[in-house]
Amino acid sequence: MPVKKKTSGKGKKTAAKKTVKKTVKKIVAKKTAAKKVVAKKAAKRPVPKKVVRKPAAKKAPAKKAVAAHAAPRPAPVMPPPAPKPAEPAAAAPPPRIKAWHVVASGETPGMITQKYYGSTDQAKWMAIYEINKTVIGPDPNQIKPGLLLRIPEA
Repeated sequence: MPVKKKTSGKGKKTAAKKTVKKTVKKIVAKKTAAKKVVAKKAAKRPVPKKVVRKPAAKKAPAKKAVAAHAAPRPAPVMPPPAPKPAEPAAAAPPPRIKAWHVVASGETPGMITQKYYGSTDQAKWMAIYEINKTVIGPDPNQIKPGLLLRIPEA
């Protein structure tokens, strides 16, 4: 009876490793070959020449004949520079808000100023209008119910 040798399975593992190594080498070889082909193609391409244009030579101005009896011309008189506009004063800080008011149906500008300032002074209403121009619109007397107005401190 023949004696069998015990194998630990290393032979199979090493064979598998060898086939993996071979396939990796093939893949690497293909990639490097592809890189070489690309490099060869790039080397075959003609390099475009840069065209450098020289600026056109300027012609010298023709010399004018100066008459012997001509007097030298005086230098032109320049007007004085225009005065600089005065710088605007520093922007005033936005006015402090005393309250917010929702316009009710039937309210007038005078009623609103009476409520917050105790008088129906037109100047007080104009202060309210100036802050709320974007809400009210171009006509200060056309206030609509539901508008939210900012009431400035006096």
